[in-house]
Amino acid sequence: MKGIYKIILLAFVFRITLAFLVWHPDVNNHVDWGIRFWQYGPGEFYKANVWSFTWPNQPPGTIYIFAAVRKIFEAVFSFFWFININIPLFPSNIMLFFETNLYPSLLKLPAILADLGIAYLIFLFFREKGKEKIGAWAAMAFLVNPITWYNSSIWGQTDATINFFGLLSLLLLLERKLVFSFLSLSLSLFIKASLGILLPIFLIIAWRQRYQVNTWIKAISIPLVIIGILTLPFSGLPAQAGEPFSWLFNLYKDKVFGWQLHLITANAFNFWAALTGIHERPDTLMAGLLNFRTWGYILFGITFIPLLVKVYKKFDFQNILWVCFLTLFSIFVLATGMHERYLYPIFPLLTIITALERKWLPLLISISVIYLLNLYNFWWYPRIEWLIEFMSAWDRLLPRILGGVVTTLFLYVYVSFVKSPKVIKK
Repeated sequence: MKGIYKIILLAFVFRITLAFLVWHPDVNNHVDWGIRFWQYGPGEFYKANVWSFTWPNQPPGTIYIFAAVRKIFEAVFSFFWFININIPLFPSNIMLFFETNLYPSLLKLPAILADLGIAYLIFLFFREKGKEKIGAWAAMAFLVNPITWYNSSIWGQTDATINFFGLLSLLLLLERKLVFSFLSLSLSLFIKASLGILLPIFLIIAWRQRYQVNTWIKAISIPLVIIGILTLPFSGLPAQAGEPFSWLFNLYKDKVFGWQLHLITANAFNFWAALTGIHERPDTLMAGLLNFRTWGYILFGITFIPLLVKVYKKFDFQNILWVCFLTLFSIFVLATGMHERYLYPIFPLLTIITALERKWLPLLISISVIYLLNLYNFWWYPRIEWLIEFMSAWDRLLPRILGGVVTTLFLYVYVSFVKSPKVIKK
């Protein structure tokens, strides 16, 4: 048991060190949103037109996180400023460094902690099955995988935070803790709606677990009450603007989803990258009788419906793991408008699957390498000139090839599961 804490501590120190090296331009938005939240207040936050970079296209849960980090930064900076003023021996150059780097680095802290949290959840999953040693190895494999620390500690994105609550929700559901499972999933969607595609699966599992009516009432009402309370500061008190749920619905519809880049592929190495290349083309372009977006819906639906049928017929833990994994994999590969980071959700599940059956280790390694290259594409950090030239050559041929590889790997594991559900050992 002590070993897992050593692993997590070392991973934390490593990630915090990386956090101060560089950050993606996306973090500039997070810096701005955290500051503006306290300047204008939640009631005016989404109405203001004062953004130094881009308008906030994320739900209130994300904004709460950035606002909290802003206050943490102010407290930490004030503490060191007090020391700098009152202790002559304190090196003042540190304050200059903190003034530029501390706030962006602290904005990565929630995702870093979520990285560690996901690893610990993986460990707990195996410990509950009497496989503590395997759980420790699986947790370490997740933490050392470059795709995790590149995403959170270098890029500074929030994918780990969303997926921590998503994985927690799944594990709670497997333990028949419906209320807490739905609450955790609601928090994930309140931060970002990336895992919304899993909701039908969760509902099928919960329905087959045959809960009493009062459990269903609590599982639905408690998350709604909490999300409603958290939304009220943004939507306004009832006397000012009415109930919060219509406001939240319109925010997701008009801003969160409406302001996304509706491209054939938004730098995702997937089926559409293989077919059309990595170019900014709208997914409303026609491809035969239908546009690319509609084709994406159809292709994803063709793979999704059999998965729903399978989880309805058999909802033991390994079947559920595979259905969730393949659903998330499928939407990345087959839907249009995918960003490179949208492959992240498969990795906690694939890590568990690989720990259960080692034959899937080559899949985990190959997908991790391709995903890391996908994250690297267009940002080019750190600059490796030969790799940049290679990935950019011949009208970005390599991303097309890698998109084809990802599609092939998906089809292989999908067919393997559909033909034989005994793809991993219990």
